Amino acid sequence: MESIANAGTWDSLNPKLMDDTLQALSLLGYTQMTPVQASTIPLFLNSKDVIVEAVTGSGKTLAFLIPIIEMIKKSEIKLSKKKIEAIIISPTRELAKQIYDVCTHLLEAMGCMDETTEKVEEIEGLELDDQNKINNKFVITTQLFIGGNSVQEDIQKFQKFGGNIIIGTPGRLEDLLKRHVIFNTNDLEVLILDEADRLLDMGFEKSLRNIFLNLPKQRRTGLFSATMSDALTDLIKAGLRNPVRIMVKVEDISTKDIQRTPQSLDICYLICKNNEKIAQFCHILKNEPDKKFIVYFATCSCVDYYFKALNSLPLFENYSLFSLHGKMDPKRRENVYKNFISAIGSSILLCTDVAARGLDIPDVDWVIQIDPPQDPKCFAHRCGRTARLGKKGKAVVFLTPKEDTYVDFLKIRKIPMKEIKKYEDEDFESTENEKTSIINSKLINEQLLDKNSKDRELYEKSVKAFVSWVRAYNEHQVSFIFRFKNVDIALVAEAYGLLRLPRMPELKNKKIEYKGLNIDVSI
Repeated sequence: MESIANAGTWDSLNPKLMDDTLQALSLLGYTQMTPVQASTIPLFLNSKDVIVEAVTGSGKTLAFLIPIIEMIKKSEIKLSKKKIEAIIISPTRELAKQIYDVCTHLLEAMGCMDETTEKVEEIEGLELDDQNKINNKFVITTQLFIGGNSVQEDIQKFQKFGGNIIIGTPGRLEDLLKRHVIFNTNDLEVLILDEADRLLDMGFEKSLRNIFLNLPKQRRTGLFSATMSDALTDLIKAGLRNPVRIMVKVEDISTKDIQRTPQSLDICYLICKNNEKIAQFCHILKNEPDKKFIVYFATCSCVDYYFKALNSLPLFENYSLFSLHGKMDPKRRENVYKNFISAIGSSILLCTDVAARGLDIPDVDWVIQIDPPQDPKCFAHRCGRTARLGKKGKAVVFLTPKEDTYVDFLKIRKIPMKEIKKYEDEDFESTENEKTSIINSKLINEQLLDKNSKDRELYEKSVKAFVSWVRAYNEHQVSFIFRFKNVDIALVAEAYGLLRLPRMPELKNKKIEYKGLNIDVSI
């Protein structure tokens, strides 16, 4: 925590936190507040609506969970298991699940979590409310509603176990909250919109406004976001009352410039050709042993191809590889997320922007952007998967020589970067046995080509990935920098080990000289 600005100890807050809250925070290892927490919690506890704009990894989750739990415990109204006190809305299942986990850990540390809530409904014929009376235990129930199962199952879960704190995604919450007889929100105290800018980017504005209509106007509302926009301003007018705006800025120590990324995050760029990117990634891996990496690609198909392809290369045999993207089944995504978090040693998560926002994956050392994001707002969020809560981290984006103006583009957006010099290819004019540990662009591309020629499934994935990459690049949001006409398609084809170029309209007017392999792929 040395490199993040500490804002004092928890016992210095005014209003004071309850003793069991302080003990729980100490037990969980939270000894110091971040500026976001120190600024937000007192306002919430003094019944203020808040708008919080802060860089990723600044401790926003605790900034709203702590006052929610404090307010519930201090409430003079009798607490029953089905009394909804707080609703937290998150844009993605993964982020909602993460918030839920932090919430349950806090409640467990405070002794407010009923161990029977998720396991059995009754003990000796008693409902949970009656059990808690007998045990003389103050219990706060919490539920996670994110889809992946039927609405009826969520309704039954709520009726069975209750939910004082409801955490979920907009679509599922909108569906549940319109059932007023079951989900009574008359006594709601707090509404939280987490990653609010992304909620709008993902098209949830209508769902949010419908949720507002089902909630009491006399409530406390917190809107948390890394960036602000005109659309967010309209949402603020609809959902918040005279909010206090909190903006936590990061200042570069040497230049005194304001930046949108944490001071502990070292962001770099590396200039190389498209057919050199995987080799450059391998050089970084070799120089950074026993580290945890998140690697971003442009599309889901690119992730699918490279996950299978890299697993087949000798250079990656000592690494644990994982893949994550939005087209995966929700349960599979959750399992990948859990497995990557618990992975020991050198581990690599290949992903799309589904893992760019909000996800708190502990101890990520490096973020590698093989492909720059379509949406420039995603750049800082991708980088923010490392250097969280003051820990040091590094991020690098690979750019081709004709994309280097992206560096100046991001500098204007208060994201400064340093250059990493391109690594030189290692000589592979050696025996076959020694080639397995050689990092050379030509060798790696030849290996990919060879693997594709021997594996029908891998070949089909390579074609699908290449086609999706071409279409994504052709439709890039920053097209004045990422110009499709400047792309050397042959080098991209090499990077995907294509046996031959597929026919597609985007390539019709391009002059492309690509060798590939002259084999019959229709067999």
